[in-house]
Amino acid sequence: MKILIIHGSPRRGNTWNIVNRVREKINKEIDVNYEIIELSKMKIPMCMGCFNCILKSEEKCPHYESIKYINNKIDWCDAMIITSPVYSLQVSGQLKNFLDHMSYNFHRPKYFNKKALIITTTAGVNAKEVSNYINEVLTFWGINTTYKLPIVYRDNNLEKYDKQIDKVLSKFIDTLKNEKLKAPTFKTVAMYNSFRSMSTTLYTKGNPDYDYWKSSELYKHPYHPDINIGMIKRVFGNTLYKTISRKMKNNKELKYNEREIKIVKRLPKEEVINYR
Repeated sequence: MKILIIHGSPRRGNTWNIVNRVREKINKEIDVNYEIIELSKMKIPMCMGCFNCILKSEEKCPHYESIKYINNKIDWCDAMIITSPVYSLQVSGQLKNFLDHMSYNFHRPKYFNKKALIITTTAGVNAKEVSNYINEVLTFWGINTTYKLPIVYRDNNLEKYDKQIDKVLSKFIDTLKNEKLKAPTFKTVAMYNSFRSMSTTLYTKGNPDYDYWKSSELYKHPYHPDINIGMIKRVFGNTLYKTISRKMKNNKELKYNEREIKIVKRLPKEEVINYR
């Protein structure tokens, strides 16, 4: 079993202590090969919001070389453990910067066979809310199964949190031992088919979204074909795909016609006939 730990804290404090506790407990049940990435040591430049990763491809990100290593490790692992302390009611700056660099995965989800454990710690509030945020991001990426371990950590007595840790870890470990992939929720199927519709309706060959969905042949399916979603969700996904695609196509044609009308209105009368 290969597990990648992405540590989102800038230091080795409370969150790191919980990670080590979790590793001790996992090691008693499973033979694991760990890789640990401490984001603070990666020194990833701040995301510029240039949209290159979405519009041109992730390789066009100006910081691609900094992100490539982590991408390769995610491809390598069977499961991830992602951690963050709660800073100002949200994830750490290091983790947020990393997640921003991975935004193209919203458009091109691919980690359908991977599972994840989310660890968040706080001495105050919002551990649950922050873990929910990370969970939603990973779901957009395609991560199949996620478990959340939000801990209000106010002292160094780790034994105090054993019951809470054991409760979540027992489920996480069971799903690691079991290779079966669980069916997505209706919300997840809806998100998938929204991007499926966009990729094939709004874009053409050469666009990274179009090329990804076409080359992987995911555009043919209401969800990843390796995952059994059942007849009802299959019908729901395909119906939603057709409905959204039809609406996008109509809007696209309407915008084209409106643009053409504006061009014609600006032309001198003698040139209108030639334009048409």
